[in-house]
Amino acid sequence: MASPGSSFWSFGSEDGSGDPENPGTARAWCQVAQKFTGGIGNKLCALLYGDAEKPAESGGSEPPQATSQKAACACNQKPCSCPKADVNYAFLHATDLLPACDGERPTLAFLQDVMDILLQYVVKSFDRSTKVIDFHYPNELLQEYNWELADQPQNLEEILMHCQTTLKYAIKTGHPRYFNQLSTGLDMVGLAADWLTSTANTNMFTYEIAPVFVLLEYVTLKKMREIIGWPGGSGDGIFSPGGAISNMYAMLIARFKMFPEVKEKGMAAVPRLIAFTSEHSHFSLKKGAAALGIGTDSVILIKCDERGKMIPSDLERRIIEAKQKGFVPFLVSATAGTTVYGAFDPLLAVADICKKYKIWMHVDVSIP
Repeated sequence: MASPGSSFWSFGSEDGSGDPENPGTARAWCQVAQKFTGGIGNKLCALLYGDAEKPAESGGSEPPQATSQKAACACNQKPCSCPKADVNYAFLHATDLLPACDGERPTLAFLQDVMDILLQYVVKSFDRSTKVIDFHYPNELLQEYNWELADQPQNLEEILMHCQTTLKYAIKTGHPRYFNQLSTGLDMVGLAADWLTSTANTNMFTYEIAPVFVLLEYVTLKKMREIIGWPGGSGDGIFSPGGAISNMYAMLIARFKMFPEVKEKGMAAVPRLIAFTSEHSHFSLKKGAAALGIGTDSVILIKCDERGKMIPSDLERRIIEAKQKGFVPFLVSATAGTTVYGAFDPLLAVADICKKYKIWMHVDVSIP
């Protein structure tokens, strides 16, 4: 009579052989086991890979593990060139990777497998025969997978499966048939640079911490100022995490330029400030006004023509009205590429008005 274990394996094998040494079979059942909660999936994976807990008489002092994975590398090469197949991820966790002792071999194998998954996704993203997205409704994904955040760490086998699953349902922004605002596809050099910066894992607080990155920031911003037209790249600049906070930075600088005392004394020390922007501009202008204490009512929306461009005459009219009420116009935010129309405000005409009334001009640019 077959044991329960052999019956289980016979049921689980793809070829009906029930071979418990078949890694493909173990992996398939391990994927099924991950739907169990409370850490049960991890324990089942350990059993499936043939390394059950030791009997009580053995002392049970050490958790189940693949001892061959803990052995020192014998290839005597740096970096290690041992085959990836020798690393059994079902028994390995993040704590087994570098800087752990003897963590070089599993680290190289694990990261190489992650890289393989990513590269396969990159190639597939440009395949016109594939879908842009394997779309599922939220309730479908929640039912199909176990989303519980377990108290115990998952093994590397599970992490690799999660990587594959994540990309399976991700939208392929590099796909030839993917069209969306603010997305320019997948740039290979940019992707490599992203991997580089993530691997370097440093901040840019000081030159001492990130000498190369700080210098790159300096020369890049200088070149951008030259392209804009500032003589010799003079001026200053900053990289920001997004357009919304960039608009708030602009509002912050314009306020400080006109009323530097606001830094120490706050908004109570300045008069009512008024900002102006197109009625088709980004909502982040009002968000920035709210965050800086200026108030959303202090952001005046200027009428646009039939093509979505700000009307300069209406801008000047509203500026005059604000001044007559005793308010202080301090910022005009023009838009170069509105969200809906892709419209460009008449920048030269707006600049002339700002110069006439001594108002800071900001341009919110969104050009892919």
